[in-house]
Amino acid sequence: MEKNIIKSLNLYYYGVLILTLISGTLAYFLIIKDIVQPIDPMSMLGQVLQYAVIFDALLTIPAGLYLCKRQCTKLAELTDETSKLAGYKRAATLRILLVSNTMIFGIAVFYLMGAYQSMLWITAVSAIGWYFTKPSEGKLQAELQPKDPNQENY
Repeated sequence: MEKNIIKSLNLYYYGVLILTLISGTLAYFLIIKDIVQPIDPMSMLGQVLQYAVIFDALLTIPAGLYLCKRQCTKLAELTDETSKLAGYKRAATLRILLVSNTMIFGIAVFYLMGAYQSMLWITAVSAIGWYFTKPSEGKLQAELQPKDPNQENY
């Protein structure tokens, strides 16, 4: 059962990478083929796009990590293994999608703004978060392990 959950989570994990590559490639070809003119980073549209990508990163990366951690803490207390694993699958899927969605938008905006370096940094921050959401059986077991009430929290 755990292997099936990890396989399905890997579909989401690598699916986000494929969507990022498609998004970046599409935006790159739109600029290269002169279908779309590069957006000036200092124009109103450029600033709005920058704010949207930055706000998305600031909101969804911490939210995805926090919500999954909170959900896993609740799931660790359950005794029914089936509902525990189903809940973990939902929480981990949400974590993958929330933490890494900025990668998809950030790389597209990077190319649409004519390779504006700041958007690449935001995309890199999301990519680092995406890397840490990689599903594995060890991670599943560690996150669903009941917490010892006598252990200190730092």
